[in-house]
Amino acid sequence: MEAIVLVGGLGTRLREVIPNLPKPMAPVNGRPFLEYLLEFWIRQGIDHVVMATGYKHEVIQNHFGKCYGSLSIDYSIEETLLGTGGAIFKSMEMLRENNPFFVLNGDTYFPIDTAKFMKFHQMRKSDMTLVLRTMPEAKRYGSVSIAEDGKILEFRPPGHGIPPFMINAGTYLCNKDFLEEVQQNRNRPNPVSLESDLFPSWISNKKSFYGWPTSGDFIDIGIPEDYRKCQDMFRTIKDINSIRETR
Repeated sequence: MEAIVLVGGLGTRLREVIPNLPKPMAPVNGRPFLEYLLEFWIRQGIDHVVMATGYKHEVIQNHFGKCYGSLSIDYSIEETLLGTGGAIFKSMEMLRENNPFFVLNGDTYFPIDTAKFMKFHQMRKSDMTLVLRTMPEAKRYGSVSIAEDGKILEFRPPGHGIPPFMINAGTYLCNKDFLEEVQQNRNRPNPVSLESDLFPSWISNKKSFYGWPTSGDFIDIGIPEDYRKCQDMFRTIKDINSIRETR
């Protein structure tokens, strides 16, 4: 299985805490956050990732190199900002298979039941499926409205809707041929945002676009307050073990 990991953002909100590092490389208990993320997905069977890099890409490349444990790594480097959608399109050129692939936000950690998620994607014959995390409030995050079968109906801005909320957890399962078709049919130049440009168009055009709600430990290091909380949260999560010794 393969994944594209989005690690190219500028991380401006976290810059005051880690001024010289890309956000996914922020240290958590002495280790880069990105190590924890990759190790979870290695355990799920991912054997190849494409890092969609940009800001300070050399920090990530120098740390991980071409492999991390059993994981083979390629790097797609943005010379100019492409947006999340543009970063995915560029990275897709380095994927080795035509099977569905994962897209992962490099600054969030959410250990899910991957087998159930993939089964849901297959049963719904979905072109793209989002992992949705249930939350008691959504002041920081926008929320997602879905039909009974999980089809995505609407993305709401932060603070709108009725609790409990479902937020986009930053983990996607995508059909490669669908995204290749989307890329070919676009008549607008980059940058293109997955969240602001592509998602709304898929809803309006009634694409096979679903959300899979679940719960569990959700860690986002996007702002200093949550980054500090992350240090304690990782100490309590079971089954987090470094594989650096096997590199």
